[in-house]
Amino acid sequence: MRLIMENRFSLFGLVTLALAALFGIAFVSRPVTAELGTSEIGTVRPERAVQVCPAPHETSDDDAQSSVSAFAPRVSRDDDGELWAVPIRPAPEDDEDEEENDTEGGAEHELVGEELTEPGLVWSTDTTDAGSSTAIHAQDALASGLGSAQTTVSDGAVTEVQCVEPTIGTWFALPGGHDPDGVELDTLSAHVSNPEDFRATVSVDIYTADGPSYSPESRGIALGPGESVELDLTELVQSTPAIGVHVRTSTGRVAASLLAEHASGGTDWVNPAAPPAEEAVLPGIPGGDGVRRLLLAAPGDDPVEAHVHVLTEEPAEDDGEGGEKEDGDGTGVPGDPRVVHVPPAASAWLTLEGLLGGEPGTVVIEADGPVVAGAVAEIDDGSETAYTAAVEPLSPPLDTAAILPDVPDGVDTEVIAGAPEHDTSVMATPIGAGGDQGDAVKVEIPAGTTHVFGPGSDDAWEPPPGIDPKDGYAVRLDLVEEDTGPVYMARVLRSGDGLSVLPVRPAPVEVALPTVRNSMVGVAP
Repeated sequence: MRLIMENRFSLFGLVTLALAALFGIAFVSRPVTAELGTSEIGTVRPERAVQVCPAPHETSDDDAQSSVSAFAPRVSRDDDGELWAVPIRPAPEDDEDEEENDTEGGAEHELVGEELTEPGLVWSTDTTDAGSSTAIHAQDALASGLGSAQTTVSDGAVTEVQCVEPTIGTWFALPGGHDPDGVELDTLSAHVSNPEDFRATVSVDIYTADGPSYSPESRGIALGPGESVELDLTELVQSTPAIGVHVRTSTGRVAASLLAEHASGGTDWVNPAAPPAEEAVLPGIPGGDGVRRLLLAAPGDDPVEAHVHVLTEEPAEDDGEGGEKEDGDGTGVPGDPRVVHVPPAASAWLTLEGLLGGEPGTVVIEADGPVVAGAVAEIDDGSETAYTAAVEPLSPPLDTAAILPDVPDGVDTEVIAGAPEHDTSVMATPIGAGGDQGDAVKVEIPAGTTHVFGPGSDDAWEPPPGIDPKDGYAVRLDLVEEDTGPVYMARVLRSGDGLSVLPVRPAPVEVALPTVRNSMVGVAP
């Protein structure tokens, strides 16, 4: 020992030897995977979930009725859990006493509707008179595969909005406040809610056709736990025919919804779009007359060239030649797409009427840079509007199911499904409020086409037997085979002249755990 201490290199050598032994044992005992230092991918059932529905928008119809519905499937016989809803109060004004208004995530508020403790049942409550957002909380079995939405229905109008999970960023693409063809907004407002138990700081970025647009009022907005705010964005979207909107946080998470009122009178919720990507698919372009327009935003620092083609009910005749096209040329089929040039940190648009020919369709986008994609439909000279957006598909292995939380009585319902790559089969199963299931219907979607199904079509499902149609019911959509997909879907509601579109998002029962690389730490959503 004395010799070791006297030799200045001996201690260094012993430390090196100990470290080599330690990491050598770890290397030998590591899991055998395709990539060294990477753990095996696992899955887990979510145990907690929260989804937020904005307060119903004002309407001129005295008979308008709003309701929120939610559904989580039963996976095993012993499943149980809890689902409840609370209002999210508006954030206090500057002259209000914030401490008196402070609560933990709405914990001191009364429940909205009744509490549910069993999966496989439809939860629904009336929100017609709700003056604030509604947060749906779920635990254990009711948190996995949860889907929820809010509908507002009257004799001549219908709107539907997805109840969204809080996140650090939400994207939208829509028309702006000025357009030579009259497809323009009169007002635009963002409804932002913080259902969490900690504070959030929110900013809103807007990408116009000429570049970014913002104001001091759209930066650094503080939201306490269980608070919501409505932001008027109208002044930021003037003098542009297309915009991209990014609601983001620097601290915390929020749920964001966008309400657009067109100059021609139509009012509807703008569906959130998938995050910027080089490939995007927009389902649910409704058929019929009127305006159909694609909106693209490129938030990056480089210009983007996007190739656009559509899928209709008949397969496109693709000669595969493609070729270089001038701006706006192309027939809109896979081998001969339309081309849209989007400036950096800006937005652009493309009319779709000529490509669709009045048919329902699915829009496929392939770009050389990340884009955010949305679409708008106007009917009856713009008195009715509906929005769809790029969405994640149903695809194996985990995202194989989706939920239509409510099929309201007296409203025409159809599902528009697009299969851009492979022949795909989907099973539609109606489920009553008490868990009673109707007959499942198998729907075939040929590759490269769009297919419409639902009540009144050749692939019609029927309400579960013995239920009161006024109570409504849910529909579960499942991929039939593991090797099919992807399939992109949207639900269309019609009431009189009213029109609404809601992209159908996957509602997985299990989510993938993150891949861990040379670490014992990981984060799951």
